[in-house]
Parts: sequence; structure tokens; C-alpha cells
Amino acid sequence: MSRYISPVLYILLMLVGCIAFISIAGVRVGIFEPITGFSMLRKSVLASLVLSLFAAVSLGVCWKERNIACQRFFFLVLIVSLVYSLMWIGFYLQRANLPDINDITTDTNIPPAFLNANFIRKSQENDLSYNRDWAPIQRKYYPEVEPLFSEKSKEVVYSQIEKLVEDRGWDVLATYSGAGIIEATARTPIFGFRDDVIIRITQVESDKIRVDMRSCSRVGSGDFGVNAERIVSFMSDLSESLARSSMPNLSSMR
Repeated sequence: MSRYISPVLYILLMLVGCIAFISIAGVRVGIFEPITGFSMLRKSVLASLVLSLFAAVSLGVCWKERNIACQRFFFLVLIVSLVYSLMWIGFYLQRANLPDINDITTDTNIPPAFLNANFIRKSQENDLSYNRDWAPIQRKYYPEVEPLFSEKSKEVVYSQIEKLVEDRGWDVLATYSGAGIIEATARTPIFGFRDDVIIRITQVESDKIRVDMRSCSRVGSGDFGVNAERIVSFMSDLSESLARSSMPNLSSMR
């Protein structure tokens, strides 16, 4: 019986892999909408769980036949399908308790206002007007999202921000150096969802400036914490970059 089960398991494993690939690649290249990609990925996870069960049963049958080659193959299918499904289930459970919001900002009182992103968003995508009901939710779940203060000049900070945006590979929509504003579009690592980002520099004291950042998802009611992670990571890198620029150049002092 093992020789009949093996090709079936192989075909099912290939089908699960193809569905997973198409669900991610299709969204990234714009073949279909993200909701379709999520639906396909969810079905691939369910199919992978069924495949794991089928492989476990087949392994039991093969064990009685003492077919070593089939045992190894069925065990491989079992491991691959389980790892795949548990990886996505773990990802979902890890972020399932996060709030259903998709617009994060370091300034919930006067959030940075997008100037150009409004013109490139489609009618069916999320609106860019800030929902103030989300401010207390953000403070509860993402208290680490905070503005950055620096005693560097506005020009130096703006230059460092431009470099970090370029290093991250974000698509720059507009730069207003005089106003201290940069608008860009970032993409999520897996599905490549587009999130719009705006960074604003303001002078709060004669010797201190404030950097605020806002990151908004174009689609979906929630973002699984991606926007908050993006802001925290960027602010951390910016802080380190500004700190390094304060250090004296030892090579020039020799």
C-alpha cells in the first residue's frame, strides 16, 4: 500500500507549496488583492494540517510493512507540513491579541499630516484621516512608540533621516527639507503590503528639535503591530546614527 500512498502525499505536498507561493507572490506583484492572498494562505495552512494527519496515518501503515524508504519519506512529509502549518499558526497566535488598528504615530495630539500619499491611495484603501479613538489604544499596546528629541541641528537630523530612509529601500514620495518633512512608502517583508510613512521635524526649543513619525497601512483593519515596529526600529536607528555623528573622528586627530 505504501507505494500507492507515496505519490499522493508527494502531489499534495507540492500543491500546498504552490498555493503558499502563489498567495504571497500574487499579492507582491499585484495579481490579486491582499484579502485573496490571505485567504489562500489560510487554506494552505489548513491543507498542510490535513496533510500532516494523512502523513502520520501513512507512517503507521508503512511501519507495519517495514518499508524503510517509505517510512523516511512519510516522516519527511510529516515534518515539513507540520513545521509550515505551526509556523503560521504561531505567528497568528503571537499577534492575535494586538489591537485592530492600522495607523500609528508618535504624536497622537497633532499627528503628521500626509500631503502626497492621499493622491496615490485608491478609493477602496484606508483613509488617511487620523482616528483619535485609537490614541488611548496605541498608548496601551505600544507605549514604546515615542518621538525623538535631539540637540543636533535640523539640517543634520534631516540628512540622517534621508539616509536611513534610503538604506531601508523605501520609495520616497516627497521631501520638504525646509519644512522638515519626508513622505515615503514602505513594504512589509513577506506579502509586500504598502504602508505610507511620514516623518516630521519641528523645532521645540532654541537648541532642541523633535522628530515625529507616522506609519499607516493602506489595506486591512489591523496591522499585526507592523507599523509600531517600523517606527520603533526607525527611531532607534536614528538615535544611534545621531549619537555616532557626535563622536569625534579619531583618525583625523592622529
